[in-house]
Amino acid sequence: MLVGFFVKNGKDMKNSDIKFLTRIVSLVSLGKGKKLEEELREAFSHGVKVKRVEEAILQCYLFAGFPAVIEGFTVLRKFVGKGSAKSKGYNVDKFYSNGVKTCKKVYGESFDKLIKNMESLHPELLEWMLIEGYGKVLSRDVLNLKVRELLNVAILTSLGWERQLYSHLRGALNVGVRQEDVIKTIEEITDICGIAKVKRALKIFQNILSSL
Repeated sequence: MLVGFFVKNGKDMKNSDIKFLTRIVSLVSLGKGKKLEEELREAFSHGVKVKRVEEAILQCYLFAGFPAVIEGFTVLRKFVGKGSAKSKGYNVDKFYSNGVKTCKKVYGESFDKLIKNMESLHPELLEWMLIEGYGKVLSRDVLNLKVRELLNVAILTSLGWERQLYSHLRGALNVGVRQEDVIKTIEEITDICGIAKVKRALKIFQNILSSL
């Protein structure tokens, strides 16, 4: 069972909430709309808050793209209306500052190496990563960074992006997620993304643990 995490407003997040969010992002990323409906119905029957589901779906934008997120919200709105959801506004300087801080937490001692690698690919790609990825998305409230890194692991396992999966598996450990909770997260989506992807993700994680 996953250990308890805390959202930034200090309220407990139940273990079942994290399980449902993990499965929801996997389904959104893979575009499995019908199964997503079933999962959302089950999640809401167990009291998962709409605001947390919205945040999880929004996060899929980073790796699965706008089409997946748009389809995910289209399914979600069959269950709930817009409610209190509103734009938080755009502040690029704040996004950048928060993005650097969050990225350092995720990458730890590998942060400087990451910056050099991304800059060598394209300098604007580096800025987009810090501003869009780590600032605009992963530094948002409602879900804390431990939960968000578990969701990243679920999304990347589902999509099979192994280089990024490796980074966020390490990132989950860097921000304080327990090893057993990372494994549980990967195993939780076996029926959604398939045993082959799950086995590959677990192998990558075991390689990481062996190198520590």
